[in-house]
Amino acid sequence: MLLHDILLHAEKTSGTRPAIIDDGLRRTYADVAARVRRAASGLASLGLEPGVRVAIVAPNTADYLEAYFALSLAGLIAVPINTRLSAGEIAFMLDDSGCGAVLVDEAMIDRIGEAATRRVLRLGPKPGSDWNQLIASSEPIDKALSPQDEGSTAHIFYTGGTTGRPKGVMLNHRNVVASAFNKIMLGSFARDDVWLHAAPMFHQADAWAVFSFTALGATHVFLPTFAPGPALSLIGRHRVTGFQLVPTMIFMMLEEAGSAAAKFPHIRRILYGSAPMPTEMLKRARQVFGDVFQHIYGLTEAAGTVAATPWPLAPEEGAGERLGSCGQPIAGVRMRITDGAGAALSTGAIGRIEVKGANVMKGYWNRPEETASALRDDWLDTGDIGHMDADGFVFIVDRAKDMIITGGENVYSTEVEDVLYGHPDIAEAVVVGLPDPRWGEAVTAVVLSRRDAALDEASVIDHCRARLAAYKCPKSVRFVSELPKSAAGKPLKHELRRSLSTGPGN
Repeated sequence: MLLHDILLHAEKTSGTRPAIIDDGLRRTYADVAARVRRAASGLASLGLEPGVRVAIVAPNTADYLEAYFALSLAGLIAVPINTRLSAGEIAFMLDDSGCGAVLVDEAMIDRIGEAATRRVLRLGPKPGSDWNQLIASSEPIDKALSPQDEGSTAHIFYTGGTTGRPKGVMLNHRNVVASAFNKIMLGSFARDDVWLHAAPMFHQADAWAVFSFTALGATHVFLPTFAPGPALSLIGRHRVTGFQLVPTMIFMMLEEAGSAAAKFPHIRRILYGSAPMPTEMLKRARQVFGDVFQHIYGLTEAAGTVAATPWPLAPEEGAGERLGSCGQPIAGVRMRITDGAGAALSTGAIGRIEVKGANVMKGYWNRPEETASALRDDWLDTGDIGHMDADGFVFIVDRAKDMIITGGENVYSTEVEDVLYGHPDIAEAVVVGLPDPRWGEAVTAVVLSRRDAALDEASVIDHCRARLAAYKCPKSVRFVSELPKSAAGKPLKHELRRSLSTGPGN
């Protein structure tokens, strides 16, 4: 199956059902399919031949969903780009992928810099936008404009570039379709679901939902940019049944909602991932929103999810130590823990997490050496460190690059963060290792206090000493008013390490 086949199937089986709710805009699946057929035809008429890369620089909107399917139908490769990047960073991705065109939101046109060699089409709800004019002036097509198969590249997603330049992850139709159907199964999603695109659609945290919920004939609601107040408003107004966010965003919603979340009994599932959910935060979230949380573990190189907590949870699967697990490998994905050289380790041993399945990427765009390093015999090294129990529950203890070695001892930052979140006055916490002449690396806590809380370094360290071995406790605490985060809401530890290592007093 190819990506556009998902929409064409929904057109046949769910044509009159509501597909899109975007501000005041409402469209059925028949409406969306008709527009996508015209858009694909229009893109071809511009001279964009099959295989050409086309960037999308836009917030979550109905146009974004249509673009994903129109590019597939036209045989073009979508290159979704992070809207929070600078013009220089975006220019690198456009050049690296060799994009022949850019679909850009009207408000972000100044972010794409010099694009004289590329076709630029402006997105937006106005009838006069380039996208709407292209659709209005083009004849619909009945089938794909070029021969493609499941192995054809459909998307190039750029990684965050925590070290060096970002890498373009090539995902083919098989990868994306496998991920979409896996998500339907693991979330027990249904035709009457109303999904809020709250996480960015340019990221694997939400791109999968475009295809999963279209396959079901379910309804899409769009939140252009995440903010807790507007998110809660849309959830209530449209009786949203599910969404996916990272823990920090869920925490922001908890702070905003208070007890008001009890007004949202229609919520069936809240997925969270990209970063661990501290145990204390998860307990509080359950008290406010109900038992609707499902932890997922994934990465761009695997088109999204590779493991998830079972649903519905048996009592023993959502309590005790397994409350901190990110679940079991999903159907179609094999997982193992290795020593880093490909040798499997025994149950419970800590090592590198590797995965294999139909959702695992083709490779990195124009990076054969890095592809060979990440993929060995079709096994993908995730770069994460963890262990699995006898029932296949996987526990991530850290990213390999985030593990702290202090005085010869390994300290997993997530373990320390989990303890910090147990402090009643801490709103957010990140733990990093900073260079230290005595210890090699010093465990350092970066803390955001709750509103009006009187918090000092000594109380934070004492809190940790009562719960952790001495070598795991922070040697120092830095207080900040804001943590640097990715567009998906994940704390950027590499930026913290860099700024703290070069800041005053270092």
